[in-house]
Amino acid sequence: MSEKSLAIIAASHYNKQNNKVLIAEAEKAFDKVLFVPINRVMIAEEKGESKLLFKGINLLDFDACYPRFGSKDYFMGEAILRILDNSKIYTPVSIKGFQLSNHKYYSIKKLAEADLPTLLTALSSSPGVVKKISSEFDFPLVLKLINGFAGKGVMLISDDGQLKSILDTVHLFEEYISTQKYIESKAVDFRCYVFGEKVLTVKRTGAKDDWRANISRGGKAEIVPDNKKMSEAAVKASKILGFDICAIDFIQTKSQPEGFAIIDANFQPGPFRKFLGTTVPKDMMEFIRAKAEKARK
Repeated sequence: MSEKSLAIIAASHYNKQNNKVLIAEAEKAFDKVLFVPINRVMIAEEKGESKLLFKGINLLDFDACYPRFGSKDYFMGEAILRILDNSKIYTPVSIKGFQLSNHKYYSIKKLAEADLPTLLTALSSSPGVVKKISSEFDFPLVLKLINGFAGKGVMLISDDGQLKSILDTVHLFEEYISTQKYIESKAVDFRCYVFGEKVLTVKRTGAKDDWRANISRGGKAEIVPDNKKMSEAAVKASKILGFDICAIDFIQTKSQPEGFAIIDANFQPGPFRKFLGTTVPKDMMEFIRAKAEKARK
């Protein structure tokens, strides 16, 4: 195999321990690895050519680039991904995927249009419209801030009084809201990590007294056997959204003939290293290396 290089562009507020594991696995798969916080990247235009510079190094000279940043770095992230999309360097994400996955409503809308199983979801910027939607959805219902992540900005609303209180606060900050039908799940869901055509299924169980199956808020995770139909749906969803690597989250529900529905798509899924060790970063890096081998032949 020829020597290959990888640049990892991280969020401005990155998780040091998660990235430490990611870098360690990257160094096993690649001959050269460069870790770059997004706020240290400089975009330069020279003679009609775009460059992504870090300490004088053009990241586009690398064989592969793995961007791992989120909504807090949206504008710079969008600019970087636009350049990566138009370069020869391999990257497992696209600007289309970044834009969609940072919008809780449109990502679900896009998947629903492709006949993938999703939950009833609506979008609004007006408290009055949300109240009307709530009468159609019934309580309880789930409110999501459009650019929320890691379980933040996701609220379970039980009645009109709680809805009014939340809407007053959200409207004050002029936030857009995605409203989603609530399905009782006993704080359990399934995350399908997608690496091209390969899927790793992880069962997530929420912390005691938490209605969400969210690891960052005290839950736990374990690898479970793949559900063939769920895995196929995850791969299809990743392709529709423009990802080679991502995580598609599912909830079990009798409201869909498949027995499950997609509830979220994650652009930069965490490795759940406390429960899964280095499994996810290892699969990520091996996949990117294999794609980089093919990309510049």
